Amino acid sequence: MEELKERLKEVGLSNKESEVYLSLLKNSPISGGELAKLLNMDRTHTYNLINNLINKGLASYIIKKNKKLFRATSPNNLLNQVQKKEILIKSILPKLLKLEQIKKEPSVVKILEGKEGLRSVVRMLFESESKDICVYGGTGKSYEILKYEMPRVGKDTKKAKIIGRIITEENLRGKLFTKLKNFQIKYIGEATPSSTMIFGNKVSINVFDEKIFVIIIESKSVADSYRKYFEHLWKVAKD
Repeated sequence: MEELKERLKEVGLSNKESEVYLSLLKNSPISGGELAKLLNMDRTHTYNLINNLINKGLASYIIKKNKKLFRATSPNNLLNQVQKKEILIKSILPKLLKLEQIKKEPSVVKILEGKEGLRSVVRMLFESESKDICVYGGTGKSYEILKYEMPRVGKDTKKAKIIGRIITEENLRGKLFTKLKNFQIKYIGEATPSSTMIFGNKVSINVFDEKIFVIIIESKSVADSYRKYFEHLWKVAKD
């Protein structure tokens, strides 16, 4: 159940909205008072959360014996939330891109955080004109953190004709990321707890510490320098 709540939060529901929605799915139809008792929540707060879900098209109600009973609508309606966000983003994207183009000083270094930081790197990868990737210190942590997304991303790289080489630790043989058909894999005795990816004129350093963060360096000279270091490692790494 906690896993479902986390997924619903990523769709756009708050923690409490997710809790109420899941409970409605299991217990519909139910009165607001009964739901509040079931969830051990304040009655007024519960009604506010139900109204939020109704406004999002995720709950509805019927009147039975002069009593309002609430129920969850189909989980398929969750797609509406995603589609609304997509439509909104597409409507403002051209203006945002124009702002990016007219800025006086281009950013050379960016620091991104958390899961969204990792997702941003994936988007950059697919948007890059370069289809050749070099990775060293590959940890496979992205597959743990984005476990529902990375298997699909791996397949999409093949469809996009992206190829690459990965250098990782010997003890990570057999992990999902080492089985990508469009990537060559080599191994070294011990790697760093972070991973570095070079593609086009970009270098992405993914740090998996207590807090996940990604350092993006956009510079041809820096990317070329990292690429030379990678080639040196590639020669000494083992198949």
